[in-house]
Amino acid sequence: MANDKKCIDDFLSKVDEIDSLVKGLNSNDQDVIKKSMQKADQLIARHQPGKTDGGSTDAHDGDEIHTKTGFSRTVISKASPDEEGITGPSVESGMNQEAFMAAMEADAKERAERRKVREKEALAIKEKGNAEFKAGSYDKALELYSQAIDKVRDSTALYTNRAQTYIKLGRYKEAITDCDWALRVSPACLKAYIHAGRAHLGLQEYAKARDLYNQALQQDPKKESIIKEYLSEVDRAEQTAKEEQTAQDLFESGDSSVRGLVETLTKVNKPDQLPLFYSGGFRVLSSLITSTEDKTLFRTHGGLTLPQDHPVFSRCLCACPVSLSKDERDMLVAGIDMLTHVCSDNEVNQEKLFDLPNMADQISQLLDVKLKGKARMLKASYVNLLFTVSMTSVGRRIILTKFDLSRLLVRLFNLMQKSGVLAVKSAACLNNMALDKTFCSKIQAKMDSDIFPAFHNLVHCSSCEAAVLASAVTCMINIASNRAIRTKMAACTRLWEDSLHLLTHHLARSRTDSVHRDIVSEVLGLFLHLTANTSPNLAEFACVLCQHCVELCRTELVCVMILERGLGVLSHILPHAAPAVEWVCQNGGTELFLQQIQGHTKTDRKSALKCLTACTQSDDSARRYVVNKKGLGLLKDLLIDEDEVVVGNAALCLSHCVLVPKAAKVLTKTDIIKELLVLARDGKKSAVQQNCAILIAKLTQGDPKHLERLRELHGVEILHSCVPYIK
Repeated sequence: MANDKKCIDDFLSKVDEIDSLVKGLNSNDQDVIKKSMQKADQLIARHQPGKTDGGSTDAHDGDEIHTKTGFSRTVISKASPDEEGITGPSVESGMNQEAFMAAMEADAKERAERRKVREKEALAIKEKGNAEFKAGSYDKALELYSQAIDKVRDSTALYTNRAQTYIKLGRYKEAITDCDWALRVSPACLKAYIHAGRAHLGLQEYAKARDLYNQALQQDPKKESIIKEYLSEVDRAEQTAKEEQTAQDLFESGDSSVRGLVETLTKVNKPDQLPLFYSGGFRVLSSLITSTEDKTLFRTHGGLTLPQDHPVFSRCLCACPVSLSKDERDMLVAGIDMLTHVCSDNEVNQEKLFDLPNMADQISQLLDVKLKGKARMLKASYVNLLFTVSMTSVGRRIILTKFDLSRLLVRLFNLMQKSGVLAVKSAACLNNMALDKTFCSKIQAKMDSDIFPAFHNLVHCSSCEAAVLASAVTCMINIASNRAIRTKMAACTRLWEDSLHLLTHHLARSRTDSVHRDIVSEVLGLFLHLTANTSPNLAEFACVLCQHCVELCRTELVCVMILERGLGVLSHILPHAAPAVEWVCQNGGTELFLQQIQGHTKTDRKSALKCLTACTQSDDSARRYVVNKKGLGLLKDLLIDEDEVVVGNAALCLSHCVLVPKAAKVLTKTDIIKELLVLARDGKKSAVQQNCAILIAKLTQGDPKHLERLRELHGVEILHSCVPYIK
């Protein structure tokens, strides 16, 4: 029994081979069972003490196994499983095979249980590490991730988490090693490729970083937009390195202008000077910085750390502006203008500046302070800095991550109520940020509580300039591109009222004033989003909105944008608002739409056709007007349009019009049946096939000649196939 016990203990060290044997012996395939038994016999013999006599044992049928004590041979049973049985004796030592397998299975279960315990412990440690990482305690996070890896050594998440921590600590080589381990465990691990790329970027190994990011893209093409941003980061880093080297070469060459810039930067850091000295120095620096190399030298020689390190500038930045003297505020204006200048078209400088602790908080706090008179110039400088940063994609990302967006937006809306440059720059900054999709997702939850009230106050502010108001509406249009926000907008009655107020208030002056015309155009653009889907507000405001749109579209001097947007709003409303259709038809809308179909752009024609289709569906006077004004031929010509939406609406509108007596007869002179059969058979959109089938049926009912033509073309079968679509 002691030998058997030792034999089993030795086998427990061969975990992978034993697991394989257990699976084989549990198989239903007799050949697999036999081979597994043979393998088990070999392993047993390999680890048995064995009888040694001159370094060998007696030879029997079986494989020769080399051991530390010489050569051992196993006895392999040649009897079939039916004759001897799987559990029969097969080892020289007499060890029972059934007992051996039971021990193996018990050990596998025991190891599985131990594995579960270790995984549970590792998960708990990992969660603690995640918390420390989020808190910025990277050393502690690193320690915890390492402890978790000691528990479970085949977890990709643990390796990638620790790699990310190494990157935060600047230990790039260790990060690469962990990513290699993660890829050994899971060759398709996307995070491992990404973090390895970031680590190589940290080592300035740009080619390797690009290669890893491209491999990540191959693993998951759906992440293309994210990975392209990583690749752009590599490009920026490499370009920055080149620029810094060029700037350093210029400095070392002794160029007088470069030397002057650096010397001036050194002078403005001189302590214990009056604010007037520093403000003059900042303005001189701004005048000396005229190229990318100059901006790079400014950065590499500590210029961007002035808000943190300068003895007077940093103190005044942290103070309340009201408590500062006039000269101190003037110094702040000069300093912020200088920083704005070096950040213009320079994403690296933008990143470095806003990486300074509290920079974003200082700007937010100053925007909250009420300043009067010339003191407002300081606030204008801060807003101009924000506007300059918002001009680049990297800058917008900085604002999104560094600032409380809801708070910032409310402040910008409030500043837009003023006059002058401050209001204009606030509106422009807001518009730049609204172009970012991430921005929209971040403010979605704050629309009802913050954004709608701020917009309402701006609309009804008498001091707000018309150009700024137009820009504010443009911002609302931009954020309406987000579907969830657009739904919130459509449900906000006050937003509809505010928009209608703007349209009514500026409509009359839009004929002679381009600024007011811009407001009308932007409000119509906003209504295009508000009316895109049916809502209770659409039904409530449909009639009055249609009245304004029809009036605008009839204006002789109407601009192209207003005409296009006015028709677009009408095309959204009329299919869903019967009272609006009635008003439009009674007030010359049918004539207007027919005119727009005849001689305008594709967009105008498309919207006008949709409006005309809505009118002819429910109004008999509209149908008769189309027939009497020779509109049938115009609609028939649209059946060959390249846009299938136009084709479908043209067919549907014709099907409405042929209800007029003798209308179907007018079309017998054309080959419309043939055209419709082709569309019904080959149309890519089911709606087009449906509308064409309906029109065929109505034409054959309206005049027997159409039925004869249908039979001539063997079109009955096609029409029959379209019967399920006919309502």
